[in-house]
Amino acid sequence: MQNVDTAIFLWTTGSPTSAAWIISTAWLIAVGLVPLVVVLVVAWVRARKDWRPVLLDAVAAGLLGLVVVQVIGAFHYRPRPFEDGLGANLLGHLPENSFPSDHATLMFALAFAVVSAAGWRKAGTALLFLAVAVSWARVFLGAHYPSDVLGGVIVGLGSVAAVLSLDWRLRLWCAIEGFYESFLSRLHLPAVVFPRGR
Repeated sequence: MQNVDTAIFLWTTGSPTSAAWIISTAWLIAVGLVPLVVVLVVAWVRARKDWRPVLLDAVAAGLLGLVVVQVIGAFHYRPRPFEDGLGANLLGHLPENSFPSDHATLMFALAFAVVSAAGWRKAGTALLFLAVAVSWARVFLGAHYPSDVLGGVIVGLGSVAAVLSLDWRLRLWCAIEGFYESFLSRLHLPAVVFPRGR
């Protein structure tokens, strides 16, 4: 399995001689798309009330996935490809645990959570596309093996399943929403910028 993983990595990864525009594009995807969780939080702040549970499910699944990644990393350290002398570190990544990819975990958790919600299929499909793009970019730039990304897909999917299985989460989301709206009202923040009660 390791041989197959290494072979796929060597076939898909870039090198310093790769076209500059491909490296730049991959770098922008690997770094620029990941703060999508921040965009989701902002969207939640500005969203209609009936959208907020879906966005909170996505954020909760993403955070759970990141916790699972840290737990796995604490028990099993896998070197990055460049630490094994393979490929080039085009992302300038620090040597740290490679499996599973935390970026892939986060992105796929968000995407799976959104795509599983009724009426959110198009948005979820777009997020899945972005998750695949981020995963490709991080392998291309030498930061991950393909199996690191696959591990992130599995952890992300498991995190979504775990969050959606909690029936009491909706009561928690309502409590969070109530706190949010009360907080905004007490600060007298403008409803135009921070909508509430919609």
